[in-house]
Amino acid sequence: MLVRTTRSQIAFLLRQKEAILTFCVLMLLVLANFVDNCQEYQGLDVMALAHTTKMGLLSWNRAGYKADLFMVFVQLYPLLVVCPAGFVLAKERGTQEHVLMITRMGSGTYYFSKLFSAFVVTAVVFAVPFLAEIALHVIAFSTRPMGDLSNWDYYSEEYIELVRNYMFSDLFVRSPYLYAVVKVLLFGLFSGVMGAFGVAVSALYRVKYRITVFLPTFLLLNLSVYAEVIFGEMEKSVTWYDFVMLHEEHFLNLRAFLVALVLVFLVIVGGTFWAARRDQL
Repeated sequence: MLVRTTRSQIAFLLRQKEAILTFCVLMLLVLANFVDNCQEYQGLDVMALAHTTKMGLLSWNRAGYKADLFMVFVQLYPLLVVCPAGFVLAKERGTQEHVLMITRMGSGTYYFSKLFSAFVVTAVVFAVPFLAEIALHVIAFSTRPMGDLSNWDYYSEEYIELVRNYMFSDLFVRSPYLYAVVKVLLFGLFSGVMGAFGVAVSALYRVKYRITVFLPTFLLLNLSVYAEVIFGEMEKSVTWYDFVMLHEEHFLNLRAFLVALVLVFLVIVGGTFWAARRDQL
């Protein structure tokens, strides 16, 4: 019952205007970045170009060079990540449709199907545009460029030290494109968790105004951005986008990030169990 219901919920959410609009916004950002790269590097020798994955919107290497689109994406992400599935419970409660569905399938199946479908749909909506971006850059610029947008020599000590800071740096050295695909998929999974978090929190309380659905995820992500302002200077970064971007150049506090993910997971699972128990008929 749970698997069948989740599959139908995934198909339903993927057809909703929120998921389609979010996908279109992400594709527009990706295409704008791609067109900008084509205009900037048109006519240059292939060997003078940076590695094609470093031209992508998710690459920190790109963020340090003409970062306007990157900043737009970072500012929009805490809101966009809620859109594909975050309003599903609020809408069904507004029409009292949730009462009928809980009566038919039980509260546990109802809430957990919403949770799993929100995770899958959000992950797909956020991963596919950036996988497409990798393919677009490979087609336009080939796989031969191996440089860096910082203009450091590929064999310089500075560049080698920089690469060692990457998460999965060994994978990047062996296969840069596999590294890029893995990091984009992890970004999709992270987005799925954030989408599920919004749904789980909205299950805990009755949403009077749908705009409040944005708040939990927005506040959580921005807490990591302003952590140094709140808790003081830190040696290692805890900012969310430093962990999910490609070619990150910062020292990362991986322990703090994993602890935060575990806490988010506990809220998601615990909140969903509590909501299902509360609404048992």
